[in-house]
Amino acid sequence: MGDLSWNEFLSQAKQLYDISQELGDAWILQEKDSNPPNTFLTISQKIKSQKDLINVEYHVVYSVSYQVPMLFLQAHRSDGSLLDLDAVWRLFMSETNSEDLYQILTQMDHPVLFRPFMALHPCRTAEVLKQFGEPSKNQVLTFISLYGPKVQLHLQNAYGLTTKYT
Repeated sequence: MGDLSWNEFLSQAKQLYDISQELGDAWILQEKDSNPPNTFLTISQKIKSQKDLINVEYHVVYSVSYQVPMLFLQAHRSDGSLLDLDAVWRLFMSETNSEDLYQILTQMDHPVLFRPFMALHPCRTAEVLKQFGEPSKNQVLTFISLYGPKVQLHLQNAYGLTTKYT
């Protein structure tokens, strides 16, 4: 548990997409092309901030370097302008110690789209996933359940009740 091959990631991402379809949720499985690792999950949602309604687009991609799922996001104000790193930190990480921010949320190029996105750094993801005694049958689902709430990405409880994949 923890490290994933590309094929395992792809299979589990497809399972999460299938669950999403069964639940009427909005996850999309995007495939740039048939080359690995150019397929990823995406979902968008609106989040109310103090001053504005923020549209957040989340992408769950495969990290080749770390061999784990990785969460990327972009946040836009209602006028379409992109939130910078400080604004994203204030939106999602206001209670996090400022020295820890660069270790948690950082800006980097999306590995499939090759444009700047915010990302939750994957350096400890494998370690966190390994801390569970009984391995999950779907580590992508477990990853989103654990890391998503840090950036207000919450899954319905029904995802965990789908016994076919969990």
